[in-house]
Amino acid sequence: MLQKTYVSIYSASCPDGINFTEVQLERYPSSRATRLVDDPSRFLLLSVQKTAKDDELRRNMPTWIRDGITIHGVRHRFLGFTESHVKAGKLMFLREDDEWTVPRLLSNFGDLPAVYMNSGYGKYSARLGLSFSSTVQSLDVPPELVLQVPDLVAQDGSLHSDGCGMIRDSFATEVCTRHGLPPDTTVLQIRRGGIKGLLVRYPDERFDSLCQRHCAGGTLPVITYRPSMYKYDGGPTVLELNNHNGAPAAARLNFQFTALLLTLGVPLDVFMRLVQDQLDLIGAILTDRDKALGYIKGELDAAAEDSFVQGLYAMLLAGQNLSEPQVQSRLQAFQRKQYESLRKKMNLRIQDSGYLFGVVDEYGILGPDEVYINLPSRGGVLVRDVIVSRNPSYHPGDIRKLHAVDHPELRHHRNCIVFSSTASHSVPDTIASGDLDGDTYFVTWDPTLLPETEAEPFARGPSVTAAGPSTPRTRRLDEMPADAVETFIPLRYNRVLGMIANEWSRRVETTAELASAPHVVELVSMIESALDIMKSGEDLTKLESKFKRHQSRYSSQSFSGFVSPIQRLRDMIPQLDRESNLGLSGRQCDQALILRDEEPTRWNDYLSEARQVMRDFNRELSNAIRLDEQFGCGQRDQLTRRIAEEGSQLRHDREDVPRCAERVKQDYQRRYFGGGSKKEQCEQRLRASAWYFFGYTQNKPAFSWIGERYLNEIKACECHGLS
Repeated sequence: MLQKTYVSIYSASCPDGINFTEVQLERYPSSRATRLVDDPSRFLLLSVQKTAKDDELRRNMPTWIRDGITIHGVRHRFLGFTESHVKAGKLMFLREDDEWTVPRLLSNFGDLPAVYMNSGYGKYSARLGLSFSSTVQSLDVPPELVLQVPDLVAQDGSLHSDGCGMIRDSFATEVCTRHGLPPDTTVLQIRRGGIKGLLVRYPDERFDSLCQRHCAGGTLPVITYRPSMYKYDGGPTVLELNNHNGAPAAARLNFQFTALLLTLGVPLDVFMRLVQDQLDLIGAILTDRDKALGYIKGELDAAAEDSFVQGLYAMLLAGQNLSEPQVQSRLQAFQRKQYESLRKKMNLRIQDSGYLFGVVDEYGILGPDEVYINLPSRGGVLVRDVIVSRNPSYHPGDIRKLHAVDHPELRHHRNCIVFSSTASHSVPDTIASGDLDGDTYFVTWDPTLLPETEAEPFARGPSVTAAGPSTPRTRRLDEMPADAVETFIPLRYNRVLGMIANEWSRRVETTAELASAPHVVELVSMIESALDIMKSGEDLTKLESKFKRHQSRYSSQSFSGFVSPIQRLRDMIPQLDRESNLGLSGRQCDQALILRDEEPTRWNDYLSEARQVMRDFNRELSNAIRLDEQFGCGQRDQLTRRIAEEGSQLRHDREDVPRCAERVKQDYQRRYFGGGSKKEQCEQRLRASAWYFFGYTQNKPAFSWIGERYLNEIKACECHGLS
């Protein structure tokens, strides 16, 4: 796995469009931008809360952009925002000095002003994102080692190779060796200056053959890119790695995939079996360690970072008793969360499936409906019909049934899906407007999920709000501040997308036609416009008006007595009381974690220390919980109301609200269990044991487990007979 690093930058909150609060250092993924400057803490990421009114922002943002903002006497200049920043309601600022200024930093990124002049501030923000996306710096690739090759174009002008380049095998070996990547890595997701996309690994002789007709001679290139990968001129020549392929874990269905497969005629009984299988696994979590470990590892494979799940997995892996009160409590919380998630998202695990990077068949071997899939760790080359889709998908035609075939010439492709370059239209584009610049595709070869029929791919025409051909707008650089304001304010948090997607999810369950109902299909083009509105520059007001007309037209439509098949699946899932303890056993600590006899004097010293520290910890924790509850009464309730209006896009916001209580715990862990020398770690191990014992004597399990890392180490040693 690519070892990404993190840096510390400042963050602040703006709850009302006027004032700045909660200034603190926070962990932020390392990126081109943070590596360029001498001190990443120059950056300040300002979170403009949903509570901030648009009118207030329109009054204040021009001043922030022109003069910067001053917090605690330190001025930060406006740097901009990326597409992901807008979705999260964030603005980036920079603390300047004689060495680093905003203009100097932006000039190091490449010719971004040209992007604004040609395409507007939305596209400019998306391209600025290349410098703020989480990457790892790799080897320098000077211009003479880089070759542009033409895109592979379908008969209708769509691009088979959109976002997909190549990398020489010998050079890929150097890159993999440098970063400790598996030697069979065949796909790298990269950035290099204004170039972004995938580099697919080819044996040197085949790489040279594919480049030969495009190479004028001289030095042989080590990577190739296509015009579709070239976003702007200039920028650093160092290769930056964003991701890479590997053996895929089993993937999951979701609400949309389930609705679409049901629409295509996959029997409800198939999904009922999948739900019951998953319920059986979730039910065994409290009593079967192996099943719990397997299930939780699946969660880690599917998610980026979840400290709660990682911590629980570490506990079980260390051998902590399932009956240990804190372990039991966490298992119950995890189990309850799995039931809730299954009910809301229909995230059904499919064993014969995976998410794979999509790449193009450079040789033109595959037929129009053929794909090549070689999964060495899961049986090798697939030769059968497969279902291919992409997340998110909203139209039945986004579920493609394709033929996986074997061709010896393609055997060097591993752990990816190779799409045809002979179809009359780009195959990835028919799958929810996919491309090959890093999109991963859901692939399943479970025969029970193969529909007997296919829907025609969705006819994706011109934008739903486009007024037809028009003369490109002439822009001036001095208009950028005003355009920044009018891009950020209406698009922050992408609320229109949430509203339309939520309407699709609601409507699809009101009719036996499910996702093929005309009034549901009408929403698809609106959803896709909302997804791409930052880059397309479409008129958000027109899109919102179109959606409201649609809502009004179908608001009186009723299907009395109809129960959707998805609701029948939900009805199978238990609803546990969030506050129930499901019969927690007494607060008896695990005697194996008590190291009193190792060094009685030191252990008792830490026991005495625990009495004072726990008073401070409880006081800070109580204050933090009170702050969390105050937040809950305000912003959490507001989020709940907005979820009802704007949809599932906002549900994650409620889960991601910062928890002051968690920060208190992390602070104490850093302070008392932060590692260090061998001697310091031995002392922290004793402290963890003494605090664990004392916490349980006071019925304070949260305090008992502050030294969790060392408690796991103690238990692992006990389980393996180590001293």
